[in-house]
Amino acid sequence: MFRCARKPENPERWSLKECCLRAVALHFPAITNTAVLDLPTGLLQDLLPHLNICQLDDIQASLNHKGLSTYSAWLAILREMSGFNHAVDFPSEETAKREVMRLLFQIVFYSAGRSIPRAASNVDPSLLLHTSAKSADHLIVGKGCKDIERLVSEWRPLLKMLEERVKRVGVSEPTWRSETKTWATWFVIHRLLDHGVATELVVYSHCPTILARLLQGRGSQLVDPEQGGGLPGPCLQGRRSESRCGDAPPCKQSKMETVSMEGGCCGDPTLPLEPKFLCSSQLEACPRGRIHHLEVQQCKPESLRILTSVIPTFSSLRSLTLHSVSSFRKEDMLDLASALRQRSSAAPITQLNVGALPDAKLIAVLLDSSPSLRSLHVDIQAAVRGPPGSLVPPKTPEPQLPAELPLEELTVQVSELSSDISVLMSVLRRLPHLTSLCVAGIRLPLPLRMDQLLSTLTECNSRLRKLHLKDLKLFDCLPEVLELLRGCRLEELGLIDCRLLERSANKDQTLQMLVDTLKTLPSLHTLRLARNRLAGSVRVLAELFSGPTLSSLKLLDISFNFIQPAELLQFADRLKACHSLPGLILDLRKNPADRDPDTWKAAILKLRPLTLLQDIAWSSWLMMADHVGNM
Repeated sequence: MFRCARKPENPERWSLKECCLRAVALHFPAITNTAVLDLPTGLLQDLLPHLNICQLDDIQASLNHKGLSTYSAWLAILREMSGFNHAVDFPSEETAKREVMRLLFQIVFYSAGRSIPRAASNVDPSLLLHTSAKSADHLIVGKGCKDIERLVSEWRPLLKMLEERVKRVGVSEPTWRSETKTWATWFVIHRLLDHGVATELVVYSHCPTILARLLQGRGSQLVDPEQGGGLPGPCLQGRRSESRCGDAPPCKQSKMETVSMEGGCCGDPTLPLEPKFLCSSQLEACPRGRIHHLEVQQCKPESLRILTSVIPTFSSLRSLTLHSVSSFRKEDMLDLASALRQRSSAAPITQLNVGALPDAKLIAVLLDSSPSLRSLHVDIQAAVRGPPGSLVPPKTPEPQLPAELPLEELTVQVSELSSDISVLMSVLRRLPHLTSLCVAGIRLPLPLRMDQLLSTLTECNSRLRKLHLKDLKLFDCLPEVLELLRGCRLEELGLIDCRLLERSANKDQTLQMLVDTLKTLPSLHTLRLARNRLAGSVRVLAELFSGPTLSSLKLLDISFNFIQPAELLQFADRLKACHSLPGLILDLRKNPADRDPDTWKAAILKLRPLTLLQDIAWSSWLMMADHVGNM
């Protein structure tokens, strides 16, 4: 059923000790846990790599009670499954185990043809499935879910387990070609959302019918199956629909007890899909689950109209994420703002993520419509102009925002060539509680500079703990950058692709000024300086860990900085003289190691005792193509 990711090993090369350890692992079911745990600590540590995933899971709690960790075993499995760079993102025993189980569940449940790790190669698939399901907190239903019908038949105990664990349900493009599979799919979705603990719903399908069906009964604007009424949507029309999903405007019908899935993405059969039909064997009425987070990945205008109709009374909703292939229409965003403003009787939405807005001024409109927002993420992308004679978009209103807003997290990604930052600065002046800010892609027309934005942050946002500036031209703003850093107690700082040294006459001196300021921030644990063309100046960063005042960094990202092997060796020599670098993660990805592999290897050997590396060899040709593309 599965294939192993590694070639089988040669038993003739095993030592006597290894043969004994493998024999213990092979006969583990016949040996009591007590007998295994009575082994000396050293032998227990040596035994861990030979245990399969189910055995590790079974014995982990007992080993922890004895003071032993299984982290090394889980990390080795995770590295085999997803590579070193992904594995290091899980620094604890429990997080590494949970990620292994999550990946394994995806392999076993969705695509049996994929390779599985060696530690799972000789385990019964059904046992693997039930073991990994214990850590499954996310389930995607739809395309690729081949065994969905088994969940409602012989795998009902597994479905019950998923109901108790899955917190995030995804619905992808359906491939329903039979009446049984259609019913089974909606039954599983209903059980997870309405009978289980799931509070997050992610809609990957672009079909507005699917979204309408999922939101049915979540707000008073949608159907109450006991009182009649109808769901908006082009395909929800009795037993037959002449329109394809997304090609017709929303419509209403007198009674919604069946859903027609004919037309393109929705399959063919027409079935009764209300909870009272899905769970017809139950004596009591089905509950209606409370969705706290809703994410729509391909939100077309038809889907957005369905959504805005239910938002005012969608009382459980706390977080909303909307993504579109192109920018939303301005009138649709104004309708969304109006729907958010109408949530007078419902609990406020505290997290909003919209991409992409056609106008930066809509940031203020959204904040005005939801003054209780704690987190706002927006992508700004200028709308494509229509042909001559097309309707002119409505003018964006300019609301009078209160002097102070409770927003704590703000992300603004700009995807157009030039942008006015006056709206952003006006918003920032009203966010004294802001702790996390990410700004990316702003292109100011000459002679404007980014110093005004930095000065605004210094004056109005002193509570910042996380600051990420990406793809901004800051080469002439070093004094403002340093002043901002001195006024905040940052824990994370990202200055990515900010051209920090681009026009500096003395690059080492410029970087040294930044280093001296960073060393005054004892709370700073993450520093990302990717794509700044540091090159030979990277050696200055070693000063972060020297002198009477040492940096507290745990992660230093200097990837994509055109660091030559000889330059990395100089950095390694300076860093080696620093004896206090506990747990530092050094990200060296995508630097030209192939220019001088021997020198690069020598530098890596000097760094390896000091740091945990994320090192991927990078093609110089690809690096130069990226350099030209970013000029």
